[in-house]
Amino acid sequence: MHPLKQYLSDVQESIADFSVRVGVSRQTLYRIINRRQSPKPALARRIVEATGGAVTFDGLFFSDARAGSAAGSAGGEEAALDQRRLKTALAAAVHSLGPRSAPEPPAATVEAAARAAADTYAALLPVAARRGPALLRQALRPVLEETLGELGLPPPSAAAMERGVRLASDLYFGLRRLDRTARRRQRL
Repeated sequence: MHPLKQYLSDVQESIADFSVRVGVSRQTLYRIINRRQSPKPALARRIVEATGGAVTFDGLFFSDARAGSAAGSAGGEEAALDQRRLKTALAAAVHSLGPRSAPEPPAATVEAAARAAADTYAALLPVAARRGPALLRQALRPVLEETLGELGLPPPSAAAMERGVRLASDLYFGLRRLDRTARRRQRL
């Protein structure tokens, strides 16, 4: 269960009442609870403050299992990224940035890239103000550049790289579905 939904159930507060307290629509809270949308940092801060810390930043940005395990770490800020999801997101981004005729990237390369992105994300946590998708995008940029170079693919334009980074981040955080992205690429 999403930590915000659990909190609202525990304190017997309606989503409508809570939405007024934090200054957003009910629909926005439903999308956040159903993990179809990540809250913007300012909203995440308001939710954490409104719940007195019962709902953490990690609980808002990561899956239930990860949020629970992250809460036991130093302030919940040391959560490790899910390697399987990260590998899937990175493979899709590499595939989208390469030529259509390029083969799928080797599993070992994607696995190394996922480890590098997770390590970069973890290294940035103590010093970055960003969290969630924005921090992952920051961690992914250099990793994707290096991965493309290792695969011998030409460097993409800055705009294309940004689209690839955003694709990987959106896929990781569940903001975009892989099957929809694949269909769109096939039409191009």
